[in-house]
Amino acid sequence: MSDTLLVDRKQAAAIAAISVATWDRMVVAGKTPAPIYLSRGCVRWRVDDLRTWVAEGCPNRRSFESMKR
Repeated sequence: MSDTLLVDRKQAAAIAAISVATWDRMVVAGKTPAPIYLSRGCVRWRVDDLRTWVAEGCPNRRSFESMKR
């Protein structure tokens, strides 16, 4: 996964060191980086965003997006 740019929900949860169920709840609550919708049912997250998000203490989506700007 070292040169992977986008990951699915299972891989995103693994990067965050949480279960997939917890990841899904956090996504719905807006507590993860914004997902990328490639097509219907194909959702991915940027690995760089996930690593930065974890390093920053896992802020909510709005705060994280503000930090990125």
